[in-house]
Amino acid sequence: MIGHSLRAVSLVAILGAFPAVTTTTASAQVTHVTWQRNGLLSWDAVELRKSAPPVVHRLSFSLASGSSKVIAAGTPGIRKILVRYTQRDGGAVHRSVIASSLVRAPKPRIVADGIGASGLARFEADSIARMVYIARGAIEMLATGYAADCAGCDGMTAIGRRAGHGIVAVDPRVIPLGTHLYIPGYGLAVAGDTGGAIVGHRIDLGFDSLRDAMIFGRRAVTVYRIK
Repeated sequence: MIGHSLRAVSLVAILGAFPAVTTTTASAQVTHVTWQRNGLLSWDAVELRKSAPPVVHRLSFSLASGSSKVIAAGTPGIRKILVRYTQRDGGAVHRSVIASSLVRAPKPRIVADGIGASGLARFEADSIARMVYIARGAIEMLATGYAADCAGCDGMTAIGRRAGHGIVAVDPRVIPLGTHLYIPGYGLAVAGDTGGAIVGHRIDLGFDSLRDAMIFGRRAVTVYRIK
């Protein structure tokens, strides 16, 4: 009788601490609590987890270049997860996912990126205004400014063009050389160079002077690939 009472007290104490184990869930409901003779305590929990909505970028001629506006806030998705927790003799708690199902799909957060009237004029001047409507998508990247007169730069790029504004360095595995791009706040560009430090979602934006490159510094940008 005393043994059963001690087990009951231990069980209440553990389940009382259960919410601390599931702080990342939207909610949780404990079910199927089992105490085995070998000292193993196990319980199942149905948890609802939220997933952040994906972000979709769209170009807008009505917004100033470099500015952005949220068109739709989006809604998070919800996934139901069946989790089993086990604990032996008051030791560490182990967690394993038994099943998972989608309750509600996320709706995207839509952000308009402005290119302004001047941006439209540049598109028209280069006869590619229509191409913005068939852009192949947007990539979030970390950008750094560079100039041809920087230390270690010889002024020529991998595609044989002179470095400067409009020539950017990329990882060819992410953006193939020769790809036409549009970058809000920077303008039209061509993926024309590579670099040892340009790996993954990194991009170097060419500038005509070292001063302009240093003013730009390093910042997050949205890069649009254009057919």
